[in-house]
Amino acid sequence: MNLEKFVGFIFVILMGLIVFIFILSPQPKYQDSISYQLSPSARSITKGDFEMFVVRVNVFENEENAKALKKNINNYFPAYTEVLPNNSDLTAVYVGPFRTKEDIDNNIEFIYEISETNSGEIVLWKP
Repeated sequence: MNLEKFVGFIFVILMGLIVFIFILSPQPKYQDSISYQLSPSARSITKGDFEMFVVRVNVFENEENAKALKKNINNYFPAYTEVLPNNSDLTAVYVGPFRTKEDIDNNIEFIYEISETNSGEIVLWKP
């Protein structure tokens, strides 16, 4: 009986070690991302990382027209309307935000096509 208890005890200890070493140990695929995130040489976040751009495609006196255009644009790109701060009678339609101005340049022809205009103004997005 003592031999059976001893073998059982050794078995339980070996199983515990196997679980501890292979299952509970940190996995190598996660170690690289953790060390990269905590690395002191990692690039610090700057204000430029949060700058995004929108295209003002049209300005309307009738808010319903602005909402209709926004709804049409939303089928392809994010869009929103905003009352102009210097003239509360006018509602502007914006397309975006885009991460860079190059993203806008790559899509500008399509933006103009869906917004039914041939010009627009790129402005800094203010959420």
